[in-house]
Amino acid sequence: MKIALVQCPGWGRDCPPYTLALFSSTLRKAGQEVFNFDLNNALYCSGALEYRKYWDDKDLYSFWANQALISIFLNDNRRMIELELERILNSDARIIGFSVQFSSLLVSLALAKMIKERDRRRIIVFGGPDCCRQLRADLVIRDQAVDAVAIGEGELSFLDLIDTIDKKGKIDFCKGFIIKENGNIVDCGDAAIVDNLDTLPFPDYSDFREDIRYGLYSQPERLEIFDSRSCITRCHFCSEWQYWRRFRSMSGERIFAEVSHQIKKFPSVNYFYFIGSLLNGEIKALERFCELIIENGIKIRWAGQPIVRKEMSYALLRKMRQSGCEWLGYGIESGSEKVVRGMNKRFSMSDAERVLKDTCKAGISTQANFMFGIPGESEDDFKLTLEFLKRNHKYMHSILASQSFCVIDKGTYLYEHAEDFGIKDPDHHLYWEAPGGNTYPERFRRYEEFCHLALSLGIPETSGVLRIKPDKWLLLGDYYFFKGNHQKALECYQKSQRLESSDEAVSKKIDICRNQLVKDKTQV
Repeated sequence: MKIALVQCPGWGRDCPPYTLALFSSTLRKAGQEVFNFDLNNALYCSGALEYRKYWDDKDLYSFWANQALISIFLNDNRRMIELELERILNSDARIIGFSVQFSSLLVSLALAKMIKERDRRRIIVFGGPDCCRQLRADLVIRDQAVDAVAIGEGELSFLDLIDTIDKKGKIDFCKGFIIKENGNIVDCGDAAIVDNLDTLPFPDYSDFREDIRYGLYSQPERLEIFDSRSCITRCHFCSEWQYWRRFRSMSGERIFAEVSHQIKKFPSVNYFYFIGSLLNGEIKALERFCELIIENGIKIRWAGQPIVRKEMSYALLRKMRQSGCEWLGYGIESGSEKVVRGMNKRFSMSDAERVLKDTCKAGISTQANFMFGIPGESEDDFKLTLEFLKRNHKYMHSILASQSFCVIDKGTYLYEHAEDFGIKDPDHHLYWEAPGGNTYPERFRRYEEFCHLALSLGIPETSGVLRIKPDKWLLLGDYYFFKGNHQKALECYQKSQRLESSDEAVSKKIDICRNQLVKDKTQV
């Protein structure tokens, strides 16, 4: 069967999309004919130039979740989108699968609608962590253009769905999916997961060979490795583990084999980024991979995001550096041990400080990630985070300060136990409230105070650590609008129009607020 795999904007464009490459190899191994379409990179390279900033400047990521702005984006890029749409349809693919993230959802839904308008016989399947049952599966399957949503990892279940369509001529009950059947929505239940990641085929990047060769990605020397799934800890704010269900890791031998395979296929590639939830869930596999790289004299660079663990010894970190590790990003999140332990993170602040120091001593660059307003965080706890930053900033080459501060996704421990944490309105992932005045504007204030301190200490201004957040007033306007405070919302939107952007979407929001305020006065 012919199958098209699509990656829509907005998503990172450092290198070809890993999910499409992995599914290509899995499907081709099963005898299917696969066509890949990286619209994300195509629209960046050939679309309207004024939109490139929304890929390049990661601090503008909220653009991709703004329906009004996306509608304008689609219209301004209509010619390029029509060309890509024709390519997809001309592949004669019966099934068209979209790899979906939170930031790519709106464009993916729009493209799926365009496909259905031209040919309703095409079967549209959405998948990816954002489509899991606890997050947006219900929203996605209710869209008229979507026929099935993969609610878990899809290598095995997608093959089952293809087999079902091949035999029955249509979508039917298939574990691992929520489907539409005779106008009804049917949850088919969970499918089996891949028990042994070593059995997966190497990702097939052959459809992206020319884009790699001509440097059309921002890091053409880079490929990604999905070395593990899920996590050995389940932080109370994390939603990833519910999608992957159980922690699994490739062996060191399997990771080494994939690296060796890809550098032979693509001689220009010498940098690998590990995209699993954590790099060091299986310490023995990590160490064995390093040993094999060193023993075989392979010269590569690599990076990933580990958790703070006592097992991250200086000796191991030195071995990692010798094998080519250049950068590690640690999820510290808070300088308060009470807050860290309250979120089920299993390290002490002394562990965190020691690991940061040893990583730097080993010659590896570090990034430390922080969140703001984690439920249970008092003003005193936040001050401890500032003190942690002061003590350890020289061991942090960069900082990722969460620009969403602290998100509460459905299905997370925080969401399921909202009452235990005193959380109000947990159904809004951003605008929830908690005791101690922990509101969205207060989290925003803590984020800004943290950034100002980091910059004063010499931490470079990077994505997350900003002197001025470029969409501050738009975001606060949206918050106050949601809360029904149209006067405050109007003031924020006017500041956004004056200081940030004067685009059509902001003007419409100003008009809505003014009309609502007039309506409120007449009702009084």
